[in-house]
This record gives sequence, structure tokens and C-alpha cells, in this order.
Amino acid sequence: MHKRFKYGVYGLGRIGKVHGAIVQEQGHQIVALGDDEQAAVAAAKEELKAGDVKTFNDPAHMAQEMVGVIDAVIIASHTKNHANDALPFVQSRIPIYLEKPLTDDLQEGFAFVEAIGQDPHQIQIGLQRRYDPALLHTKKLIKAGIVGEIREIRCVLRDQFPPPSTYSSRGLIIDMGIHVADEAIVLLDEFPNEVWASVYHTRAYDSPIDEGGDTAFVTFTTPSQVLGRLDLSRTHASGYNNETYIIGSEGTIHTGRFAGYPGPIHVEAWRPDGTLHPDSKIFEMAYPKGKYPEFLPRFDHAYRLAHQQFRAKIESGTAFAVTQNEVLDAQVFVEAAHRSAEHGGVHYRLQRVGNLREYREACIANGLIDSD
Repeated sequence: MHKRFKYGVYGLGRIGKVHGAIVQEQGHQIVALGDDEQAAVAAAKEELKAGDVKTFNDPAHMAQEMVGVIDAVIIASHTKNHANDALPFVQSRIPIYLEKPLTDDLQEGFAFVEAIGQDPHQIQIGLQRRYDPALLHTKKLIKAGIVGEIREIRCVLRDQFPPPSTYSSRGLIIDMGIHVADEAIVLLDEFPNEVWASVYHTRAYDSPIDEGGDTAFVTFTTPSQVLGRLDLSRTHASGYNNETYIIGSEGTIHTGRFAGYPGPIHVEAWRPDGTLHPDSKIFEMAYPKGKYPEFLPRFDHAYRLAHQQFRAKIESGTAFAVTQNEVLDAQVFVEAAHRSAEHGGVHYRLQRVGNLREYREACIANGLIDSD
């Protein structure tokens, strides 16, 4: 019998409320709510029907007062505040489910990991694609060698709508790219060695915030000579669209071809003779009721599995699967792409180094962090 967790949630925008609702539906209790804006706290308290909970406008105050009371905290504040908001809970030894990324600044991301260390028992990062059944099946097919040697990967993420006016974003590639950058790293088991990118403004698009553009193309290569691309946009008028192509020497895997939204998630493995491999599979999206963020039908199941694993790891005392260490790789990837787009598509070299200080020095040498 698993214990009933008592949660705090800090950061109560759309994704914070999604996480809060999921853990409630899984039978757990929210006992503390916090946000820098009191109006967000009041709205979430009502929406989540949280009842008589403690409320806060300062993460340090929440961590100090709720230590020994909450079993875990979910942090889903503005991206730029993630590291600062998480630090007091790390210091109080409260397990953290932290929305991606660590922060929107790579220098600060390295400083945060240096400050808290690389212990994988502190923070689980909300990179939900790592728990998505369709993408896990895709990874299984790749491991089985169905497509032979991978020649090319393409990860597509297209939103239907612009972000809300309350959204904080350093740029389209930084914000959207983190998800599919991590997806590519996980599916390939390989870190890029060169990245270049471009960002565009398309016609008939209006956003309440400036992200530098509404469509971006990120191209990369890996040490084993895989060619990759991340396609990002906020302009897919037919509905939220997340696709992955794996093109190999002996076949192709196409995951998530658009088939209506919400709708089925096809994982199609195509053989050299043009026929479908029998290990192809169809997964179903969720069909939430009422108002919901556009990404929720596609990844509701993944979010739920991620929270289940988060609690299981806490109870067993074992390391979290995706931590401050793994998300740093995805941040390095998208920082290179963001800077490339800002500088007309210049190519950036990347190096993944195990030692954190040497990794940071490599990023400085490659122009991804300004030197001290």
C-alpha cells in the first residue's frame, strides 16, 4: 500500500495547476499553494478546490514553514525563476518535481547544479516525453534494430496557439526546443556535436509576447554522423502536433503523425518493401473535459506516469531517472540553437564532458556562456 503524499505546489500558472490536479486525482493531498502573485494563488485554490491550505508568496517561506509537513513540492513557476525557487527546498531536503528547464540562462543553470551538487535524489525534472508510452515504444523499436543504422531523426513540435500573455519566454527555441532536444538525445543515446538554427515570423500570426519568431528549424549532427532536425512552431492551426521520424538504413519509424486532435497516436515502423512492421502500435490520447492546456490530451498519460515514478523513487530511496544533470544537456543543446538563430545560423560546436566544471569550461570555449 503506497502512502498518501502531502504536496506543496509553487508556481500556479497553467502547468502548475495541471500538476496539482493530477496528483489530486491520483489520491494525494495538496496542503500548500504558492506563487509570487497572490491572484494566482487565489485562482488556483478555487480551481483545485484545495480547501484550507497554507498559502505563500515566497518559496523560501514555504520551504521553511512546510519542512516536515510536505512529502514533496512541485515547482512550476516562470522558467527564469526555477532555480531560485527550487533552492530553498533543496536546502530543506524536500524532494522536488521541477518543471523544465533549470532556468532560462545556461550560466545560471551550471551555477545551480554546482551549488546543489549532482546527487540524483534531490530533483526530478518535468521532461514528460521520457514517460510517454508512444515514445517509449519508439525507443524500444530503435533498440530492437528494426530500422538498422539511424541516418536521420526529425522531432516536430507545433503548438496551435500562441502562449498566454502571462507567459515568460526568453525565446521560441529556448522554450519549445527543450522538450524535443531532450527527446532527440534520449532516442539517439547520443549528444550533438554541432548545431545551427534559424527562426522566422510567418504570416497571419499574432502573439501577446515576443519570442523572436513563431517558427524555428534547428539542425544538428552527432559524433556517429546522424543528421537531426527539430521543427518548432506556434502556428499549427489544426491542433497540437508532436511527431518524430527515425529514418534508418533498413526502415523508418514515424511516431505521432497528425490524425486529429485529440486522436490516436500512431507508432508506425515501415519496412524496406513499404509494408508496416507488425510491432507498429496505436496509443490513445486522453480526452479531458472542460478547458485544458492544448498539450494535455497528448501528454496527460506521460505526466501521470512521471508523477507515479517520482513518488515511487522517493519511497524506495532510489535515484530519479531525469535530474538536474540530464536536463543540463538539453539546455546546452537549445542554448547553442538559440545563439545560432540570433547570429544568422552560425554553427556551434558542442562537447559533453562528465566533469561539471570542465563541461562549463567547454561551453565557454564554444561560445555558449560568456566568460567570467
